[in-house]
Order: sequence, then structure tokens, then C-alpha cells
Amino acid sequence: MALVGAGHQVSILSRSPDKCHHFISYPRVKLLHGSLDDIDLIKASLPGHDALVHNAIHWEVQPTELELQDTKFAAKLFEAAASAGVEQTIFTSSTAVHRPLFGTMNELSPIRPNDYYGATKAAGELFLSAVSHQFDMRCNVLRLGPVVGAPAFSGAPFKTDRRFQDFLSSAIRGEELLVTKGEVRQFVGAKDVARVFLALLESFENRQTIICAAEQPTSWVSIAVAVVEEIGSSSRVVTEGDAENQPPLFDVSKLDTVLGFRLDSSIALRDHIEYIVKDNRCAI
Repeated sequence: MALVGAGHQVSILSRSPDKCHHFISYPRVKLLHGSLDDIDLIKASLPGHDALVHNAIHWEVQPTELELQDTKFAAKLFEAAASAGVEQTIFTSSTAVHRPLFGTMNELSPIRPNDYYGATKAAGELFLSAVSHQFDMRCNVLRLGPVVGAPAFSGAPFKTDRRFQDFLSSAIRGEELLVTKGEVRQFVGAKDVARVFLALLESFENRQTIICAAEQPTSWVSIAVAVVEEIGSSSRVVTEGDAENQPPLFDVSKLDTVLGFRLDSSIALRDHIEYIVKDNRCAI
């Protein structure tokens, strides 16, 4: 929606076009029904496009093969884009490449992922780097923090950390919400993600890796309190542990230096919680 609003023409490749039904009436949007393994469709569709945003992951296989299949398709996709004359590619990565987290990390911190998802994203970054040296195509990586916010349109897919729903379920039952002090996340609002993608696409940056997250961390204690207040529950939020003031997990100053963004996720978090509460009430 941000790209179309800025005057761009957009092609969307989706396994489930029904999830993108909102865009059927958009004159500058073309929907392509396919997945990452439809390499012939991808190759046929790429010519004429100025940019590629790889915002997908291949989840059709067993986890033991995830890193192999997704990495293979990402490598083919990047090379196909370069061969088709696409001017730039942006790979949507994740701060998960940094897990387990330690201290305050930045883009230069070592990555040593401790799960398949983080490893898959890290591998995708490496293959894009290789392609950027083999072809004349600008290549950049955005490592997103956990994305929050309400869906962009009615019926759009919605994903949330399970703890939001667990807090809500306990609050509805009037149970205590037990939360560990010092546990935080640096979220990023979905609308802010769109703004950052747009800015990067319209820039001349190349071979940049940028962490995209809010400047300040949000504690799970504050989220639990917000959920309780949102539904007017009598539940108590009970904390355990000693940590009080947790420093940011990530130094996101590069996001400001390169693209001019200093993000705050508080409004998106409020919208996220309000949507979960509303959706739960509709289900009941």
C-alpha cells in the first residue's frame, strides 16, 4: 500500500492470492499465483521490474530441510533478478540472526543463530552478498525486529507472539499474569516497516545491512499491564526476577544515519493489543 501510494507499480507473488484480495481493485498492482519454487514463473515475471523485495520464506517442508530448501530458492531468486536486469534487491531478514542475544548489538556484531529460522535468514543474507559481487545489482538487507500493529486491511494475515494471546487468556479468566522482569523486545510497527522499505527502495544505498526496530525496548511487564487495562480485567501482573532497567538489545543508530528513521513502536503496540482483544471478542 505504501509503494502504490508513492506511485509505484507492484507485482505480488503469493501462494495464497486470497490473502491479498484487497489489492485486486488496485490498477497498479498485479497478483501472481505461485511460490518460491515456481522458478519459471519468477524468471518470466522479473523482466521490466526495477526492484525485488524478498519478503517470503519457504515453510512447506519439514524443519530439518527448511534451511536447505529456503536458502536454495533465495539464491535462485537473487540470481534470477540480477540476470533479468533488476536494478536492486532488498532481502527481508530478521534480528533472529543475532540470537542468542548478548549486550547491545549492532549490524557489525557476530551472528550465530541458535534456531533454523535465524540460520535460514543468515544464509539468505550471505547469498545476497555473493550475488551483489557477481552482478551489477544493488543489494541491501533489512533485519526486522518483531513486527507489531493491526492488519493493513480487513482479512489480511495477522501474526503475533504467543505471549500476547496468553496474557489475554489469563486476563479474561481473572488469573495472575506472571512475567519475568527485564525481558524486553525492540518491536517495530508494520507501517514503519513499510516506510523504511520505501525509503530504501528510493535510495542509492548498496550492500547495506540495517537493523530496523524501535530505539527503545518494551518490557513484557508493560505489555501485560496494557492487556489487563485494555479489557478492564481484575487480574494482577506479578513480576519475578531482579532486572529492572534493561538496555536496548540493539543499537539502531545506523537506521537513522543511513535512512533518517528513529522509530517508536508504542502506537503500533497499542493497535496490536487492541486488535487481539477485538478479534478475541469476535471469536467468542
